[in-house]
Amino acid sequence: MTLDGRVALVTGAGQNAGLGIAQSLAAAGAAIIVNDLAADRAESAAAAIGEAGGRAVAAPFDVTDYDAVQAGIRAAEGRLGPVDILVNNAGIPTNGSRQPFATSSPDSWPPYIDINLYGSLNTTHCVLSGMIERRFGRVIQISSGSGATAHRGLGAVTYGAGKAGIEGAMRHVASEVGEHGITVNTLALGLMDNLQAALDAGYEPLPSIYENNFIRRLGRGSDIGAAAVWLASTDAEFVTAQTIHINGGAYSGR
Repeated sequence: MTLDGRVALVTGAGQNAGLGIAQSLAAAGAAIIVNDLAADRAESAAAAIGEAGGRAVAAPFDVTDYDAVQAGIRAAEGRLGPVDILVNNAGIPTNGSRQPFATSSPDSWPPYIDINLYGSLNTTHCVLSGMIERRFGRVIQISSGSGATAHRGLGAVTYGAGKAGIEGAMRHVASEVGEHGITVNTLALGLMDNLQAALDAGYEPLPSIYENNFIRRLGRGSDIGAAAVWLASTDAEFVTAQTIHINGGAYSGR
């Protein structure tokens, strides 16, 4: 599979799974627009891709700010060309907090909805018209098993709500743009290898959380990147409106 000549925008790509996705797409030949809320992370990731022989530019902006999204994408497209592949990976707000819903403050709810639902709607809206005009596009939404099932002790009520909401929205987007050569799919991630650092002190140790995984390890960015490369390629042109779970078998079902 090759993505030569394609331009991919990956949000939240300065670290963790987003960085793994960006590196995988670059290795397959795509030029990468590296988005991150933190400019230093975006620039460092873009530099790393360049050092590995790829093409990348940093595009720091807040995906929850529609005007900033539009300006950031247009500026990056001026350097690399129009976006062919969008990976909506940004999903953890800087001001988010994990806690049981019953004791949470209503003020803590919006950040997870804003970044997971509105953030992905913003970026998708800003690239779809160009994809329709060129009659090619790939939208890959990064979601989570939390959108379909629950894990005790993760404090992920509003995070799960945002993920479930964007999965539904993307299926409807797929129904509108398939005739224009655009596919829209979701990758629902299981527990990833950055999870322990992200968990608040006091949560259960990781082995008790992933003990139901058929494959007894946490996910890696490269696991998600490999799936993203396939969905972005012409080999997957008949796959759309799907949610594909990548989780080591932790969640299985129809």
